[in-house]
Amino acid sequence: VTAPPPGVDRYSVPFFWPPRLDAVIDPVPLPAEPKAEARGISDDPNNRMLASSGSNMLKGRLRAHPDVTEKYYPDLVVK
Repeated sequence: VTAPPPGVDRYSVPFFWPPRLDAVIDPVPLPAEPKAEARGISDDPNNRMLASSGSNMLKGRLRAHPDVTEKYYPDLVVK
């Protein structure tokens, strides 16, 4: 991005494009210093579902909209 000349407004609009639903995102290794400050992994790192973009998206939607999940996807409701 090049800044416009003085007196000219510049507008920025972020745009995020998600990965394919079947994409698996591998963890990014941290250098020693930030790794020492990290709080640690909060989910099971061996659970590949958490690395799957589509599974994570579905998991988030099911959590955010439990009424829709129960109505249209009753087999996915955890009892």
